Amino acid sequence: MEILLSRQRINELFDALNGELSKENTVGELYLVGGAVLCLALHARPATRDVDAYFEPSSVVRKAAARVAASHDLPIGWLNDAAKGYLSPDGEYLPFLELSNLRVLTAAPEYLLAMKCLAFRLGAEFQDEADVRYLLRYLNIERYEEALEIVTRYYPRDRFPQKAFYALEEILGK
Repeated sequence: MEILLSRQRINELFDALNGELSKENTVGELYLVGGAVLCLALHARPATRDVDAYFEPSSVVRKAAARVAASHDLPIGWLNDAAKGYLSPDGEYLPFLELSNLRVLTAAPEYLLAMKCLAFRLGAEFQDEADVRYLLRYLNIERYEEALEIVTRYYPRDRFPQKAFYALEEILGK
């Protein structure tokens, strides 16, 4: 089932997740990355397909999110940690939402740019190139060297696919 989650819908789901976590007497933390950050915090797009995040405590949050999915007619993966392979130990997050039992943080724009470059998928079904272009404008990055300095702050240069460097060169010039 293909869904799109708007800002309003995601916030409703966060409220529902907060309610589920309160039943467990647990405070959960979500560290958002990807399209959810672009949708919620940066207003770069009206919706996203899912909410990619690192979350703690993972098993409790995962079970609470599954209950939210069931009660809101959503796929179980509406909240997922599939992007955890792209997380950097140097990643930076900004506070976004504080509820009674749920704390939501978003990847800093610079960190998100690095993650988008690391993942850089091509194709109409992906938005990585458009997201990179948006983040470069958002961060007022106009030079290739400046972009390179930011993205390599979070990951070693050899982890990036060559196509990400070609795309940055094409967008910014070298």
